Amino acid sequence: MERFEQLYRDWKKEAKKLTTDLDLLPLEALIEVFERVDVEREKADDVRKAVSLLVLEETTTLPPNHQPTPDAVSLFIGYLATKLVKDGANVLELGSGTGTLTHAVLTQLEDATAQAVEVDETMLRLSYAISNLLGKPVSYFHQDALASLFVEPSDLALVDLPIGYYPNDEVASGYALKRDEGHSYSHFLLIEQAMRHLKPGGHGIFVIPNNLFEQDDEGKLKQWMDREAVVKGVLQLPTTMFKDERYAKSLLLLQKLGEGVKRPKQALLVELPSFTDVRAVANIVKQIDDWFKTT
Repeated sequence: MERFEQLYRDWKKEAKKLTTDLDLLPLEALIEVFERVDVEREKADDVRKAVSLLVLEETTTLPPNHQPTPDAVSLFIGYLATKLVKDGANVLELGSGTGTLTHAVLTQLEDATAQAVEVDETMLRLSYAISNLLGKPVSYFHQDALASLFVEPSDLALVDLPIGYYPNDEVASGYALKRDEGHSYSHFLLIEQAMRHLKPGGHGIFVIPNNLFEQDDEGKLKQWMDREAVVKGVLQLPTTMFKDERYAKSLLLLQKLGEGVKRPKQALLVELPSFTDVRAVANIVKQIDDWFKTT
């Protein structure tokens, strides 16, 4: 048995005991476990894997917009982050949830710091406990990610976009991507909000629905991107990850306009293979590496 599996079993047993002894909800019990355990002698990757398994197990019944970014996707985004920004970067995640994405990126960027914005208090507490467990420097903001933010300008923004309508029309009215009639798309507004809080030349990585641009019936998203950003690439996630292809997703790479920022001659357009196909993934990674070298 690998070490992370043993940690997973031990912590799961302790969490189950706490749900009974202290009458806690499963996620609250996980928070208690993560706050109590000593991982000083454990390997960071073993801790991260055990945490990811436990969090995934306790969030599978949540609505899709509240589930954590899959571990394989988070790690791949971490790899992309190393291509887009330098070590020591400041990372911003909007709607950070359990923090899976932020933590995966921070494990791959040396000396990076992060800011995370999350409206759900339980999710924020869980992510905070995990950050402490992993020894990752994350500043947390408990608020609506689309309200006014008081975060530092960042080098890299991350958003696993929740799909749907944003109910607060008053807040939405301050966005270029608001709809002319009815509620605005929260996923459109979050792209704009993330890019607002980047430094000039900073990058954004967004987990988007494959039909994002088809939803742009008013043409505002395309116009806004032409004014504010450079599309660096679109990487389609493996369709095998989704039970229904209608809900398949991709990764959108944007760069905020600024001095010296140029549009690539050819955007990075990739269909990713199954993450379990090691050889195919290695081939794609080489293609992506080559693309970055020539851009």
